[in-house]
Amino acid sequence: MDTRDAPYDCVVPSDQPISETGGLRSSLTVGSSIAAWSIGAFAFYLVAGRALGPDSYGLVAALQSMIIVLGLPLAGLQWSIARVVASNTGAGRADAQAVYRRALGRSMLIALSLVAAASAITAIIGMANPGVPVWPLILSYLTVLAMVPLLIGCGNLQGEHRYAGFAWSYASTGVLRAPLLLLLLLLPFSDVDATMLATAAAVTVGAIWAVGLARSDLRVRTAPTNALWRDFLAALPAVAVGLIGIAALTNIDVVAAKIAIGGEQAGLFGAASVVAKSLLVVPQALIVVLLPRVAAREARGAHTGSLLAAGILAMAVAGAIAMVIAVPLADPIITLAFGSQFSDASSLLVPFFGATTLLGALLILVNHHVARSDHRFVWAVGGLAVLQVVLLIFFATSSQAIIAIDAIVGGVGLIVHEMIYFNTDESMLRGTGAQFAAIMRRMTRRESGRGAT
Repeated sequence: MDTRDAPYDCVVPSDQPISETGGLRSSLTVGSSIAAWSIGAFAFYLVAGRALGPDSYGLVAALQSMIIVLGLPLAGLQWSIARVVASNTGAGRADAQAVYRRALGRSMLIALSLVAAASAITAIIGMANPGVPVWPLILSYLTVLAMVPLLIGCGNLQGEHRYAGFAWSYASTGVLRAPLLLLLLLLPFSDVDATMLATAAAVTVGAIWAVGLARSDLRVRTAPTNALWRDFLAALPAVAVGLIGIAALTNIDVVAAKIAIGGEQAGLFGAASVVAKSLLVVPQALIVVLLPRVAAREARGAHTGSLLAAGILAMAVAGAIAMVIAVPLADPIITLAFGSQFSDASSLLVPFFGATTLLGALLILVNHHVARSDHRFVWAVGGLAVLQVVLLIFFATSSQAIIAIDAIVGGVGLIVHEMIYFNTDESMLRGTGAQFAAIMRRMTRRESGRGAT
């Protein structure tokens, strides 16, 4: 590879394994990018909430959730590209680059066709029904389109161990949103259009950055081998279903609130959702640390259940702390973040933190089993998403009911997981027991050592 196209010192697309120090540094780099993205996105929602007010903010929250639901399954492309590139070094490097080039080209062609068709249909519907938000919807489609090169480019950078480039590309899509929104609000755009355009522009910048950093990989003109191309495609269905399920479970409630309760109440729900789902930063950060360790243990044939239990316990503790803090501080948090007009959303925060904790646990479980190449629970999460949609259709009569549905589906998911893995090391209960036993053994040895002295 021509490293002149890669100005970052972490470019190591070689056959050499990454040291533990390098792995820790890479995890911290990627974890920092997740934190930066989350802070940037949170600032964006705060600016949007104050600029739009509850009614218009409900529409924006629903459209942003729709973007995530449509775009998150595309992360399957990122994971598959990263796996192919990382596992084909040396003589196989050119073949992996050919897979990357073909995947990027074909995915962009398909995405462009779908976005053009969806935009045309939306415009036609808008002419018949003036109440349809045509331009915000089209800008949402363009955001999803920009996510295709962003995720495929990030997957290639990830596979080549170029974590700094990966981090900058990913973080920019969140960090740039609020500044771009503030700029666009000064221009002759409607507030809703400016909000959606800021999102599309930030994602486009990240996509250009990710693809541009590895532009030399696109110079390969040979076609990939059929075997490697089939290997790339083989894992996509299960991973896509799992990601669709996670996207739906963590975002479709906001869309349901806009449709079912509408108006100001949907805006209040959206504001509470932004604060409560900031808790999902915890499982995202845990995944960065746990996934490499799970994969390494699985490759050695060692047990991984204790790592699963550690992640779930950390999620539970974080959720409990958030709920305790929200009991006295819910109203100040909401008012400070969104303004006094959103103060009624504070009553939703404690139960919303509880429901988000359960959904965050599902995110940890899905990623754990993807790392093990065990897709049974990954497929089950697709079924959970269907269950959530059915419950929302029949019972989404209020904000409280929607939050209860989130919690019910999250709880059912944890039960389903234990039913699948009950007699294995991957059971959460068995993993927790293993963790507790290990702690007790260490304490016993420590006490024995003290007694001997």
